Amino acid sequence: MISRHLLRKMALVGVVLLGPGAGAAGAAELKLISSVALKSTVEAVLPDFERASGHRVTAQFGTAASMKAKVDKGEGFDIVVLQPAQIDDLVKQGKAAGGTRADLARVGPGLGIRAGAPKPDLSTDEKLKTYLLGVKSLSHADPALGGFAAVYFVKLSTALGIADAMKAKTIYSKPGEGATLAASGEVELGVGMLSEVVPVVGVQALPLKPDDPASFISFVGVASSTAKDPDAARAWLTFMQSPEVKAVFWSQGMTTP
Repeated sequence: MISRHLLRKMALVGVVLLGPGAGAAGAAELKLISSVALKSTVEAVLPDFERASGHRVTAQFGTAASMKAKVDKGEGFDIVVLQPAQIDDLVKQGKAAGGTRADLARVGPGLGIRAGAPKPDLSTDEKLKTYLLGVKSLSHADPALGGFAAVYFVKLSTALGIADAMKAKTIYSKPGEGATLAASGEVELGVGMLSEVVPVVGVQALPLKPDDPASFISFVGVASSTAKDPDAARAWLTFMQSPEVKAVFWSQGMTTP
């Protein structure tokens, strides 16, 4: 949960970053397309950005793969937050302004179990395998949608030799909502990006394979090359790199540059 003190500080830093003219007649309506991994942080800080700047932001979330596919097919946007290679491709296509690129956050997959449940020892692959085999039910997004956590979990299960056993007891959730089914008791274990697990009330979050460099991905924000208000789009990207917003990223299980 984000403290009121931090939110007040964020509102103040927003005024500093956006300038004394923020909130004047030039207020813009911005469309943000973003990976669902950043949803908790974006939703926490947007009200303060909007109050400080006068701009309004409509956010659309989904797996990075599905959001990239929408943009490839012509979906309009003012700001987009995806993985670095996806952003590079949009710049190459001429759809994104490379000069506005902002490195925002980094995160890995996590597991969500009911709050108060005994914390399992996942320190070795063998212990992780034993734990997963003992789980009666779990949930994550359909890996066919391209979500990193679901794809990583399936690859990890395959490497551990338990892919079929895991699939047999998996319920597919909406992207970013694997842990919500664990919170409600519908499943024993939820799988998602750590930033999708940490904010869920009623679960405790456990990093999945934090010793594996391949388990972490970064997210980059960039403005559209045809943004309706380029200055407003850049103001949002600047705001998202402020120390106060970085603190929110960290509180949601992510790290920042």
